[in-house]
Amino acid sequence: MLNETKEAEILNEIRDSEKKAEDIVEKAKRESQAILDDAEKNSSELLAAKKEEISKAQKRKLMDFRDKAKSIKDGKLEEGKKSLNQLKAKAVKNVSKAVEFVMKKFEERI
Repeated sequence: MLNETKEAEILNEIRDSEKKAEDIVEKAKRESQAILDDAEKNSSELLAAKKEEISKAQKRKLMDFRDKAKSIKDGKLEEGKKSLNQLKAKAVKNVSKAVEFVMKKFEERI
């Protein structure tokens, strides 16, 4: 009987140890899953942040490009206006010379 009690006690200890081992394994699985879930969440957040960062950078570059294009356009328009004004001034200046030339030729024919 003493032997049976010892055996029963040993079997109970083995069952308790097995139960503790199963509990440890289950806890490790839960912790592992929690770590994986947390890593997935963090990577999703990081990905979203990087996408937003890239989008903002693209918008900044586009705005910079538009500003540069506008600046170049404005510069070219200003150059064109200067050239036009110079041509107008030259034409006005030449009109009086042309009138004088025509008058001189007309007088020569008379």
